Amino acid sequence: MKKFSLIIAMILCVTIGGVYATWTYTQNIDVADEGVNKVMNLGNVEYSGSYGTYKVDAAGLTLTIDPKAETAHTTALYGTGKIVITFTPNSVAPATVKENAVRSTYALSFANADWKYEGKDIIKVADGHTGSHDIVWTPAGDGTFTFVITADELLKHLSLTEFELDTKVKYDAYNAVLGTGAIVVTVSDGITAQQTT
Repeated sequence: MKKFSLIIAMILCVTIGGVYATWTYTQNIDVADEGVNKVMNLGNVEYSGSYGTYKVDAAGLTLTIDPKAETAHTTALYGTGKIVITFTPNSVAPATVKENAVRSTYALSFANADWKYEGKDIIKVADGHTGSHDIVWTPAGDGTFTFVITADELLKHLSLTEFELDTKVKYDAYNAVLGTGAIVVTVSDGITAQQTT
């Protein structure tokens, strides 16, 4: 079986401000500038003759950094929606693959190894959640298999460092750094291209 490892730097690229609360600063006449971070991704990849293909759909997931409950300016991570991972078997794959999919895992990492604000990590993979996690496939009824990671489940995997953004200058500086990184979801069958040659 040829290796397929899909890396998606998702739109999880955490945005600041949004659904839960508003970052409020005292100012007389200036309308607050707004910047939104958006990540671009490559399309899906497929190996000719492989057992199938993965697709990671994060379009239904939104991660937002808003003020922590009962605070005005302390960062906290919120999320809604879900990530849907799909495995589509190749039409010429063995029957066992068509019936059960392939053993697969997902792992979380960050596109920027130096994703820091004021010398501290913006976000980390939470203790006990590092490494790969098994995917338990559910047949979708059309020959494909799916696995869902809800926003609540994803938040358990992530640990956002709290920062006090008590001025608009700090907010802007934090938002600028936020745009330099992204959360990466890697889905793999554990086989590398070198193992198949």
